[in-house]
Amino acid sequence: MKLDRHQLPIPEPEALALQLALGRTVAGTALLAAPVLGLRLLGADSATAKRVTFLTRMMAVRDAAIGAGALAAARGHGSPVPWIIAGAASDAVDTVVLTQALREGRATGLTARLTVPISASAAAIGIVTAIRLRGRA
Repeated sequence: MKLDRHQLPIPEPEALALQLALGRTVAGTALLAAPVLGLRLLGADSATAKRVTFLTRMMAVRDAAIGAGALAAARGHGSPVPWIIAGAASDAVDTVVLTQALREGRATGLTARLTVPISASAAAIGIVTAIRLRGRA
């Protein structure tokens, strides 16, 4: 990590890839373990959250699998770039879909509103990290 008195420290892309992968794996696993709670935090009522548990689990497995693949790659088992790009694409779509749900009143509450900038940031960090990693190949 380089630090100039006029710059903020920017972690190395390998460290960012590992952090993105770990965060995605943890989030996916948590949502897989507690899908109703995850949806309730986004503002869904209990009945709806229970009805669409299967969709929540599908999304959770997607994130956990992308995270696990990125973790394995970041630890030396291939390139993490495709995994990081897949995660960034997922985060970008999550941002757009959740923003629309908030506008339509289908998602509510502080957690849903906080998830939008978090997923947008994760998408941007993922793209920048993938570009930086490709530049090292």
